[in-house]
Amino acid sequence: MTEPTRCTSCDAQELEPGFLDDPRGSGATRWIAGVLQRGPLGGARRMGRRRREIHAFRCTSCGHLELFALQEWA
Repeated sequence: MTEPTRCTSCDAQELEPGFLDDPRGSGATRWIAGVLQRGPLGGARRMGRRRREIHAFRCTSCGHLELFALQEWA
């Protein structure tokens, strides 16, 4: 992936790489294809859906976040 070079909100040129924390401790959050569906206990249904790791960049000027769902999650 080529890192983004400009903020889509304010057009500033400095974007700081980072990540979204997963409080469950897996190290990163994931993007999951499809509309959110809840199971019988209220949790999100994930089985059989494509998953992608989320890459995040923050504009150092305005704080806007740019998110990219890149490689498939194993």
